[in-house]
Amino acid sequence: MTTHKTIKLPRSKTAAMLLMQQLATSGHYYYLSGQMPATNLRRFLPKLEQFGIYRDAPGRAYDRRKRRASVHLVVVEFDNREVFWCLLSTAGKGGLADPDAPNLGAVKDSRLRGQHLRFLAYELLEYEKRMPKVKTTTWTWRIEPARYAELEAAVVQTVRERDRPAIIAMIERHSAMPLFSGVRGQVLKLNHLAGKLARKFGRGEIELPKLPYMVKLPLYNSPPHTLAGFLDA
Repeated sequence: MTTHKTIKLPRSKTAAMLLMQQLATSGHYYYLSGQMPATNLRRFLPKLEQFGIYRDAPGRAYDRRKRRASVHLVVVEFDNREVFWCLLSTAGKGGLADPDAPNLGAVKDSRLRGQHLRFLAYELLEYEKRMPKVKTTTWTWRIEPARYAELEAAVVQTVRERDRPAIIAMIERHSAMPLFSGVRGQVLKLNHLAGKLARKFGRGEIELPKLPYMVKLPLYNSPPHTLAGFLDA
């Protein structure tokens, strides 16, 4: 008898990003994603079941022995009753990268330039860590390039045209982003630029906040919200 896994919903958007980061780190490089009204999700799920999204831990261990792919489904509810969904898959038979797998759309490889997994204004990518005499890589989120360019332009405009409270409020908005290492580095640059321009345009010295580092957070509520419960609500 096969036991089906309960699909749990991440407790927040940041938790969803952590979950997708963990899956990519464990080799789930291939993905399909999209957004739809929550009311359409029930009709859409049967198309995904063929990828083994309900396999529990023993089932997935057996699949690894048989060189079958592991595929996970991540679902995130947005405030407007839209949902973001993402299938993340390892290589192997029955996975998204299997040429014989059902075609649900263009499968992307998150390791490749131009194919990084995107969620909200962020993208997930693998990069080489700079460590002495050690070559290693890690996965992180960053603000996607087009959005970062917009934020940079907004810094310049805000400092030129607005008062100190508006500049400080902008810096606080930057600092409230989910501070994964990639995002944190970008926020530091944006805030440094704001402080530098504030001095240049006579807005005075602005004390920049010290940004915390991302720590391991709970992925789910206790008890967790489930996909089945969400569909029944």
